[in-house]
Amino acid sequence: MTVEFRALGPLEIVDDGQTVRIAADKQRTILAMLVAHRGGVVSVPALVEELWGGTPPRSAVPNLRTYVMQLRRLLPPAADGTHPRLITSRSGYALRTDDGETDIARFEALVERARQAAAGHDLAGATRALGGALALWHGAPLENVVKGPALEGIAADLTERYLSAIEAQADVELARGTGAAVVDTLRRAVRRHPLRERLRSRLMLALHHSGDTAGALAAFTDARETLRNELGLDPGPELCRTQQAVLRREPDPTSVPEVTALTTARPAHPASGTVPRQLPRAPGPFAGRAHETSLVRDALRTRDGTSAGAPVVVLHGPAGRGKSALALHVAHRAAADYPDGQLYVDLDSPRAGAGPLTPVTVLRHFLRSLGMPRADVPTALSEVSAYYQSMVAGRRVLVVVDNAFHRGQVLPLLPAGPGCAVLVTSRSVLPALDAVHVPVDPLDETDSVRLLSLLAGDARVTAEPRAAREIARLCHGNPLALSIAGARCAGRPQGSLAGLAARLRDPARTLDELRVADLTMRSSYARSYRKLSAHDPEHRAAARAFRRLCTLGASFSATRAAEAIGAALPATERALDCLVTVGLLTPVAREGFRMPDLAGLYARELAARDQVRYREPVLSRSAI
Repeated sequence: MTVEFRALGPLEIVDDGQTVRIAADKQRTILAMLVAHRGGVVSVPALVEELWGGTPPRSAVPNLRTYVMQLRRLLPPAADGTHPRLITSRSGYALRTDDGETDIARFEALVERARQAAAGHDLAGATRALGGALALWHGAPLENVVKGPALEGIAADLTERYLSAIEAQADVELARGTGAAVVDTLRRAVRRHPLRERLRSRLMLALHHSGDTAGALAAFTDARETLRNELGLDPGPELCRTQQAVLRREPDPTSVPEVTALTTARPAHPASGTVPRQLPRAPGPFAGRAHETSLVRDALRTRDGTSAGAPVVVLHGPAGRGKSALALHVAHRAAADYPDGQLYVDLDSPRAGAGPLTPVTVLRHFLRSLGMPRADVPTALSEVSAYYQSMVAGRRVLVVVDNAFHRGQVLPLLPAGPGCAVLVTSRSVLPALDAVHVPVDPLDETDSVRLLSLLAGDARVTAEPRAAREIARLCHGNPLALSIAGARCAGRPQGSLAGLAARLRDPARTLDELRVADLTMRSSYARSYRKLSAHDPEHRAAARAFRRLCTLGASFSATRAAEAIGAALPATERALDCLVTVGLLTPVAREGFRMPDLAGLYARELAARDQVRYREPVLSRSAI
């Protein structure tokens, strides 16, 4: 009986020719972690982080045990038949596999065999080994697995190895004078990875060596247009050298002596003299926040010899609290303390339907910003992380990470040395991150009116002080709401503050009034709400809970929430934790929760749509 654990494509278990069905997303995630670690123990905290991100529910560990127990029942017995396949230890779990049972191990063994064959000038042997290695791939690695930060990095690393193997195969065939054999493979790879210049360079050589010089030059033109359209950059040195070689009708197809993808290492010391200045412009009207500013500045200051790593500060609070504005306000004031540069990334920047930026993408951007030539930037998380740490070592760099969703997005971006600092904004607390956590609370009435005055004009506020204070109260100290209200007043110089206050006073109109140009409170909360994935049962439950908790008043306990939504207390607690994570609830004293007032208006809108859709009372248990 043979057992295969396949990860080079969809995650699968094949037991004696029959596929074992693993239906649950979280079970596949756990299995993927165990398979990728190939017999090594995967700790419980690592699995919890992978399954739930930086803010796991209170029941995370018991739930994990349940998922592991269910997974254990699905696994075929170990090869020797005497030991369990899935082993539990004090620190975590491990999967017993022989090297021949995982396609990852077989792939690596075949690539190593090809490397040794190429080093011994056995190009036919290298061809056979690489062909066998690439035949193990059936799609993107772990493509049917819901990935957290660790699996994202593992999948990126596997993809890098796959592409390197394709490039090695091209090198071998070019060295043998049979470049035409890999043209179709390279074309398919370029379609899937259009920004990888090494693939395109080998496609050009393969076309040229097969006699299609025009096709090789057309491939360069396509590469140049793609790079300019997607990245705003011209082709790198390698592609340009290849183009020149093709134009000069060299090299000869029989004079490619090295299998470079298997034998050539990356440069050990990339350029590191560039000083990036990436901070967006400082916020315009800015009021209050003296206390928070002082806390952040004090935390960012390092004392030589006393800090084990870069200080990290997390500014956290619900949508519209002004976290990003505060971070940039502090960062610009502190920039002189970090003369080697300031790096900035918005992890939730909307990009044509794409999800949040991954650590690999961010680190590749940082490496280019720090001076590494684009052609030398690797794609595997392990490589980009190592280069990043090397390039910031001994330097004083400030890193601003805006809109982090969970701890796993931030950890790879933290410099190891004490000379740097990291400023993070997040709608959740990110409690598992070792950092100074600074809550960004609503502005008080004085600062709210001051912000309104900066936007609408002192004369307007002085003329209608009572209306200005009412607008401040109706915006609940939310800087985004106040900025929108101020902009609306500035755009209507003949209007009155009292008129705006009257419109904001009507709950049915409040969110409609808090809208100007592309700024809107409704879309800000909708962005948080959309983070609750429809594909995750716990997220769906959290979304339902949000739509039903808006009637509970200023603050409430988990028990009261469970009664309101008609769900068991453990399930309710998980839903509340999810809502805290995306910034739609805030924890308060004595294990209570509070929904921000303006978020409550958005929740009521969603609840009203439910009532119309299902034609039943909003709080009916049958709608849950």
